Amino acid sequence: MNRVRPQPARDGSRLPQCLIAPASCPRGAEPLAHLGDREGMLVLHGFTGSPWEVRPIAEALAARGHTVAMPLLAGHGTSIYALDETTWRDWLASATAALHWLDAHCDRVHFVGLSMGSLLSLLLAQQRPPPRTGALVLCAPALTLRPLDRAFIEICARVGWPKWIGKDDPQLPGGARPPCYQALPLRAARQLLDLMGVVRATVRRREGDVLVLHGSADLTVPMAPAMAIARQILGPGAQLRSLPGAGHLLPRDACASEVIARTLAFVGQHIAAHPLA
Repeated sequence: MNRVRPQPARDGSRLPQCLIAPASCPRGAEPLAHLGDREGMLVLHGFTGSPWEVRPIAEALAARGHTVAMPLLAGHGTSIYALDETTWRDWLASATAALHWLDAHCDRVHFVGLSMGSLLSLLLAQQRPPPRTGALVLCAPALTLRPLDRAFIEICARVGWPKWIGKDDPQLPGGARPPCYQALPLRAARQLLDLMGVVRATVRRREGDVLVLHGSADLTVPMAPAMAIARQILGPGAQLRSLPGAGHLLPRDACASEVIARTLAFVGQHIAAHPLA
């Protein structure tokens, strides 16, 4: 697939803060604002991660000529201390600000999220009337955690110690190392659990416009229970697809080309089936 490097938005002076890289932002973790056509694409990264995780999808969508916003969510791309001071409402506020920027330039917005970004996508999409909301592509949606992981986070967050723990190597192709936090802040992780609960309790989507992709070897969000929850809250019309042998960071894993192709095809089919007036 031929790719182009998206150019900065022409109205950069009016970009929301979440679409502007902070001075301390690691190389590769910068947000993206790209002006294209009237089809907007909101692309959201995961917890403790950065736009680097989902950049291959964002650049592929921009190469198709679409307008793309890929924000750096609150507390990310700076320091783990900053992240530990945020709540899920702060992350949602960052995504909302990027969505408002897209609304100023587009007639419709499609959503692509990885892990926590999928949860934020679901919350934002349900608040909008269907003509203004297009397709949703949810990569490894963080709808649940392993029971022991959940219990550990809840206990540590309650007692206040330890404040963070190390994270496993994501084992990406070529030994790639994502420019993200190498530890998990447990107070913020407790906020992630709260966000999961909000999504599971409130989200109900119309059928036919949601694609869920999940790796069978995902050690962060177990595929089987996450898929079961997705089916429960999204209904039988949602397309659920497993990716054999894939881990959690799907847009950077060995299956990245398939994830990008499936995303482009799904969004493209939605656009073709529902042309803008």
